Amino acid sequence: MIRVLFFGMIADKVGKQSTTLQGDMLLGDVIAAVGCADVKPLLVAVNQEQVTDMAMMIKDGDEVALMPPFSGG
Repeated sequence: MIRVLFFGMIADKVGKQSTTLQGDMLLGDVIAAVGCADVKPLLVAVNQEQVTDMAMMIKDGDEVALMPPFSGG
């Protein structure tokens, strides 16, 4: 099972803070499966490490976090 976490306006867009997906899939396919393929810009972390490779294989037990960009002050 792949756990997908949503933060900020992305959680608002999908209407929840997390979901799960079955099976191994490419990161780009995970993002599309949860309805976030059109969200730009999008920060992505896999197992708490930021990634940019949409062809990365996401496997059973992985956690994917989808976040809007952060601004600091």
